[in-house]
Amino acid sequence: MKKILVFQHAETETLGNLEKEIRLQNLEYEILEVYRNPQFPTGKELEEKYSAVISLGGPMSVYEMKNGRYPWMEKEFLLLREALRLKMPILGICLGSQLLAHAAGAEVRKGPKKEIGWHWIRFDDWFSKRNPLTFQCDLSKQHIVFHWHGDLFDLPVEGYRLAWNDHYPVQMFCYQGNAVGIQFHPEMTEEMIKKWVASERDGLHRSGMDPEKILDEIPSYLPDLAKLCHKFFYGFATLIRENVRRAA
Repeated sequence: MKKILVFQHAETETLGNLEKEIRLQNLEYEILEVYRNPQFPTGKELEEKYSAVISLGGPMSVYEMKNGRYPWMEKEFLLLREALRLKMPILGICLGSQLLAHAAGAEVRKGPKKEIGWHWIRFDDWFSKRNPLTFQCDLSKQHIVFHWHGDLFDLPVEGYRLAWNDHYPVQMFCYQGNAVGIQFHPEMTEEMIKKWVASERDGLHRSGMDPEKILDEIPSYLPDLAKLCHKFFYGFATLIRENVRRAA
């Protein structure tokens, strides 16, 4: 089977628990460290070599694409548009979800407040029951998940919402049936959280946030987050296999 193409935008924003989930599904992946300005695949290579795309998080903003600060961003944006045209399965996380939403025609802009640490989301019951990534989740309750973002986006036209909260009304969405964007971070491991908090400790204090509280809450919330990650990727792997069968 073809590999999953993974766009990694920062050294510390890795696949995390998704790496384990990919291996559990006996799938293979190839990481493109875009922050090193590598050679990008062409649209033809995307179609011929890859079964799906995962776009991870990063500290950048989609609207910075206009000022040319990140030369790779427009290249990735165009490849995501091509992946949408090809109807490839796509999973976007945080920055990746924002790039995916923008590739689907939605506006991305600064949010009302930064959402960092452990905050709740709720699933949209009707759509989530029918989506392969979310149908196994407990849709009756709030889930406390890990966030690290300050931008938001509109729901793409013809997309549908899978999860929300009060500050960010689109926390998870689906477009074209097989492209899913997630604003929060289901992939987090304890090691990743500790590294992120350590690197931004002073900034968190200046923003009125308590880094120690974020760390103290890891035992309470990380196990459920890992379960969500497992269920999400099980569904995403199903989309990949269905897409491969259709193309055969």
